[in-house]
Amino acid sequence: MPPSGPVQSPSHTFAPWYTTELQRMKTAGCVLEWCFKASGLTVHKQAFREHQKVYAKSLKVARFQFYSNIINNNPGNSKQIFSTISHLLKPSTISHSDATEEKCNNFINFFKNKIVTIRSLLSSPSSPSATPTILADPLPGPSRPLSYLSSVTQQEVEDAR
Repeated sequence: MPPSGPVQSPSHTFAPWYTTELQRMKTAGCVLEWCFKASGLTVHKQAFREHQKVYAKSLKVARFQFYSNIINNNPGNSKQIFSTISHLLKPSTISHSDATEEKCNNFINFFKNKIVTIRSLLSSPSSPSATPTILADPLPGPSRPLSYLSSVTQQEVEDAR
């Protein structure tokens, strides 16, 4: 049975300077990206890259205009001006836990153990009271340490598309 009433999409919080025109540009960029990926044509690739450059410039201009207006429209309100400057210099960031090699290896081991558990459940005779045994390290580990990986540049990522 179809839902009664309008369908609601998840709410998104956009930056205060993010306009509907920027949203339209982003949508157009997604369409161009899809055309490029679907066809692989150089024409579509160039159109997508040019659009991305224009979109990035439009984002910068929108931010600049928004914050310029706040500063220019509050000449006597030092609290508002300092708050805006503080926000520009120290934007709020989402804290991420430090990804150490140990945490990465723990993450890998967690899923290795899950796989072992599933395999043992599938291969052992079915009995409701049977509990799977987790082997120490049945799957091969990485052949080289994580530090062996080299960093990748933005250009290499774009060329790989």
